[in-house]
Amino acid sequence: MKLKTGWAFVLMIILVAGSVIFGAYRGWSEERSRVNETYTGLESMLQTRVESAYNVLAVAKRHVPETDETYASVKNELSVLESASQRLPQKAEANEGLTKDAAALLAYMAQLDSVKGDERDLMYVTSYLPQMLAESEAKTAGAAYNQAAAEFNARMKGTFSGWLARTLLGIRPAEEFISK
Repeated sequence: MKLKTGWAFVLMIILVAGSVIFGAYRGWSEERSRVNETYTGLESMLQTRVESAYNVLAVAKRHVPETDETYASVKNELSVLESASQRLPQKAEANEGLTKDAAALLAYMAQLDSVKGDERDLMYVTSYLPQMLAESEAKTAGAAYNQAAAEFNARMKGTFSGWLARTLLGIRPAEEFISK
């Protein structure tokens, strides 16, 4: 009788452990899927950001040589943002660089006589393009993905089931769109 009780106890422990592991995997997988669903919103906002920067380059192309260092930096940052192979930290870094470099390029162009002599480009450089860039930057920074990924990662680090999911089940924390 003792032997059967011992096996029943072992079987019960195995079933409980299996249930905990299965529940952790299923729960964290579902949560990660919800975070991933918000990624499309971030991608959409990044595309708006890219379009705004291309408008800056279109105006700059009329007044600044393409060999200009800031022009080249904006172009390189755009290629990183558009690349499907780049990870989110690299895209966040390029996005941050784009903010600085596009603003510097616009400030430089605002001082050029060729821009001052062209009413349309002057309006773009001093009003329209800086506003577009600022709005796209704010929307990208406030994307629902950023908050969802940070919250997911914090919950995952703060629980036993999160530890199980990370270490035993291979569920990775969400990449965050935050430059360091």
